[in-house]
Amino acid sequence: MTKLGDVKTISLTVKGLDCAACAEKIEKVLMRHEGVKGITVYLGAEKADVQFDPFLIKEKLIIDAINSLGYKVLTEKEEALQKNFLKGERTFDLLRIGFVFLLIVLSLTGITKRLSPIDIFSIIAIVVGGYPLIKHAYIDLREKAITANVFMALGVVAATVIGEFRSAAIIAFFMLISEFIDSFTMEKSRKAIKDLIDMAPKTARVKIGDTEVEIPVEEVKKGDIVVVKPGEKIPVEGVIISGRGSVNQATITGESIPVEKKEGDIVYAATINQLGVLFIKVTHTGQDTTYARIIKLVEEAESSKAPVQRVADKFAAYFTPAILAISVLTFLITWKITNAIAVIVVACPCTVAIATPLAVVASMGKAAKRGIIIKGGRYLEALAKVDTIVMDKTGTVTMGDPVVTNIKGFAEHDDKEIISYAAGVERYSDHPLAKAIIKKASEMGVAVPEPEQYKVIPGMGIQAVVNDKTIIVGSREMLRDKNIILSEGIEKYIIEKEEEGKTALLLSHDSILCGVICVADIIREESIEAIASLKRLGFDDPIMLTGDNPRTANAIASSLGIKNVMAQLLPEDKLEAIKNLESSGRKVLMVGDGINDAPALARAYVGIAMGAVGSDAAIEASDVALMRDEWKQIPEAVMIGRKTFSIIKQNLAVGIIFNLVGIALASTGILSPAMAAVAHVMPDVLVFLNSLRLLK
Repeated sequence: MTKLGDVKTISLTVKGLDCAACAEKIEKVLMRHEGVKGITVYLGAEKADVQFDPFLIKEKLIIDAINSLGYKVLTEKEEALQKNFLKGERTFDLLRIGFVFLLIVLSLTGITKRLSPIDIFSIIAIVVGGYPLIKHAYIDLREKAITANVFMALGVVAATVIGEFRSAAIIAFFMLISEFIDSFTMEKSRKAIKDLIDMAPKTARVKIGDTEVEIPVEEVKKGDIVVVKPGEKIPVEGVIISGRGSVNQATITGESIPVEKKEGDIVYAATINQLGVLFIKVTHTGQDTTYARIIKLVEEAESSKAPVQRVADKFAAYFTPAILAISVLTFLITWKITNAIAVIVVACPCTVAIATPLAVVASMGKAAKRGIIIKGGRYLEALAKVDTIVMDKTGTVTMGDPVVTNIKGFAEHDDKEIISYAAGVERYSDHPLAKAIIKKASEMGVAVPEPEQYKVIPGMGIQAVVNDKTIIVGSREMLRDKNIILSEGIEKYIIEKEEEGKTALLLSHDSILCGVICVADIIREESIEAIASLKRLGFDDPIMLTGDNPRTANAIASSLGIKNVMAQLLPEDKLEAIKNLESSGRKVLMVGDGINDAPALARAYVGIAMGAVGSDAAIEASDVALMRDEWKQIPEAVMIGRKTFSIIKQNLAVGIIFNLVGIALASTGILSPAMAAVAHVMPDVLVFLNSLRLLK
């Protein structure tokens, strides 16, 4: 039963969203209604999420309010049919434009003089072409909003009133073209996001007893067994319980090379099973799947405005009343109404308004298809501005899957005894070094004892009681803190291994040193080339952060071509390092795995988490999440940011320059109202063509 104070969220598909002003208009109108708690409009996805109190306002009233603004809220059935109607609608738009054009040509040739003293065809053209324009202008005025629709409608009406029927018809004609271009442009920029959504399977084959039943994917429940045959999309996220296959994970990672999958492996929704029959136990469905979360992230990201968009919005806010003032001033100075009409017609605030969202939506959709999830327009802009790259070591420049390379015992302790003690202490740790020790114990057939009085000292090591002995596994610093002295020979041995790029873990029991375990991580081969690419992009002095000792860190950094290393850092030290760099004026791009370096990722100007597929923590901690564990995506993300920001600046320059020059020419009478209508469309076309470069 609904009661006062309950909050419900509905997600609506809204057709007709073509610019940022559309989103602002919907937000402004809905927030006036009692019971509406919040609204987020996703321009790129043509969706709106509305939070409301169902006790105070009904869902139908919300939908009616949006529809009253000239948009169309689609039901699920209408949404499914929308694609079929889209081409027909585009054809109708073109036919309408063609019809108005024909009427204008007939009017200009003088044929109509035999029919009427007034340009009858021009008037028909004004009615056919001007009706949708005047309708939208009326809605905007009703909401006390002065928009481009109002400008154009005012131009058409004013030209008609003074008898400039042909000029009015030409204005209406070019406004139809402008409307078509805006709509077509947004549709093009949304294509990558739409493609992502369309890749989601609609049905699933569920095993019930000895039969297989195909049902809508929404009806699949956690724990069901889903059967996927060769060539089919995997409809859910789950674990393979039977079968082997080759799965194309391009929809998640952006990498089209198939990955072999076997019993016990995780598979993701919307990926394609290319070989073999898979029996999958469902673990996640619907909005809980990795694929659905990626789509939601992209939808939410494009609603996050870049700082440059706020500047453009502010310009548009002042620009609109300024145009009206200039138009009135033009008339008062020249006493020519046609000059005043031309000023209103040539002004195009929409070009400035769509310059940023058009580029942002196109870039984020394309990046998502390549496995790069950028969580907002502001991070796209930030990627273009970063000047310093900082990276974590373990799991970032290295594979994060270290192996034990050496075991050295002291005081008559053999290898098996040392590895048994160490594995017992590390048994419940999820640190990569702990996993390496436990794996080595398994390989040696050594039992792993149960630890007691377990205590983690961050960045130092672990202390626990194992088999009634107090065991410490950690760094030299930790042992020194416990007053355990290392002999000169042991120090020399440790230094040798560290200079080989290995990490030395010391083990003591009851304050007696009994062994050293050396662990080495494998450097990612592609990170060497990627770091070289970043240097070519201007990151001359990359910095590596690590909790490891300086010798091991420097050995690894040297092989990567990195000269600046900060070693022996605790998690809070990494955060402090980022703060210090940014306080000195640097814009830091931090690369990590999103787990033990989450605070540093969150603090950096831009945080990039690698291998975020399946990791909510990594996605949450970062500003950019890489679905593939590949370094080459980092320079790619930077280049996407730089190219996008460059195109945004070009788009804004085109919009502002065309407006200023056009207004100057119109106010002096050089541009007639008809020529002003042509000039109005030109920046739209240029911005569209320029933004298309992002989709290549």
